[in-house]
Amino acid sequence: MSISEKTKKTLGSILVLLVFAGAGVWMLLNPGPEHIADTNGPDNYALQQITEADVVAMQMGSRGGVSTSETHLNFENLSISSGIKYSCKKFTGVHRIYTATILKGSDIFISLSDYQVNSGNFAFYVVLDGEVIGQVDYNEFGIAEFLLEDIEKTGTVEYILAGESADFRFIAPTDW
Repeated sequence: MSISEKTKKTLGSILVLLVFAGAGVWMLLNPGPEHIADTNGPDNYALQQITEADVVAMQMGSRGGVSTSETHLNFENLSISSGIKYSCKKFTGVHRIYTATILKGSDIFISLSDYQVNSGNFAFYVVLDGEVIGQVDYNEFGIAEFLLEDIEKTGTVEYILAGESADFRFIAPTDW
């Protein structure tokens, strides 16, 4: 017994709908971690519950979408890309924003502008081969930097955001 082309198309359409419906139900039932209350005061942005082990494991997920948009400097009739703005009004969990292979002897230099944490707790981690090697530190002028020179081995570097009900923003270079 052979199946007609019309029946095959109908069954294919039903299968696609079932997959999308299943994905939608899964997303509704697994929305990510609950927001973590800021218990260390409005002027202390240090993480209280998320650990470096949570950051490296990347199993926590996140709640609150990290938005990205390209920023531009405008000079007369010329517009030049000045970076990518990352931001969120209420972010909880861990979120990887960059992954690359880095060669032995290379440097890791991160310079972020317009770095602001307005509420909650927030950290920007640098991870090399599954080990936290540092955080991007910021100053009162809205500049955040990290430098590690002469990497001892070739490996995978990741930039990971961690937040507990965090309202943050920063501008990263387009070429990292």
